[in-house]
Amino acid sequence: MSRTAPASTLGIPRVNLLPPSEVARRERETLAGRWIWVGIAAVVLSAALVAGAWLWNQLAQQQLAAEQNRTTTLVQQIGGLSEVSGALAADRDLRAYLAEAMGSDIAWQDVRSAVESALPGGVTLIGFELTPGAPAATKLSDDDAKKAVGLEGTVTLDSPNTLDIASIAERLRTVGAIMLSDANAMVESTTQDGHYTYTIDVSFDQRIYTGRFAAEGKK
Repeated sequence: MSRTAPASTLGIPRVNLLPPSEVARRERETLAGRWIWVGIAAVVLSAALVAGAWLWNQLAQQQLAAEQNRTTTLVQQIGGLSEVSGALAADRDLRAYLAEAMGSDIAWQDVRSAVESALPGGVTLIGFELTPGAPAATKLSDDDAKKAVGLEGTVTLDSPNTLDIASIAERLRTVGAIMLSDANAMVESTTQDGHYTYTIDVSFDQRIYTGRFAAEGKK
């Protein structure tokens, strides 16, 4: 006994009746639509990049303007300090000139006391003819000062008695600041009867300089 399958269970055949030209057209439209969206996306991205670049440029311009304003302000402030700078430069120049001009400043009372401390009893210092050495514009160390001439010339002494002039010169060499002491001459005094005048060549080192105006030396 045979049985026929119901017609509802059979597949309905489908046939694409569109011509190839229509299929191709639809494919072109689909592809064109995709490219349109790609183009729109590219335009949007380009616009975003341009806007970002514009904003960045504006920010950079603002920062540049701020720095230029700051630079202008600093230049104006520096210009306002030009008088102060000029005054400081003038002060330095004057100090340097003073150090050079007064580099041989001497406390003469100390020098005289040093000479008189080495004289025998009754002998007095009555005159001198001394020339200062090179000025010390910068402070010298003690060793350097000992080697540099501060004063040189002659001192004149008076004594009521005859004395060995060589021994007086030798006694003066014991004074710390005296580099050289040599007998020069001994004569009878022309102002006081019975007195004698002694002339001695002396040289003092630069330890006798006060250094009040000297600049600090390099360390």
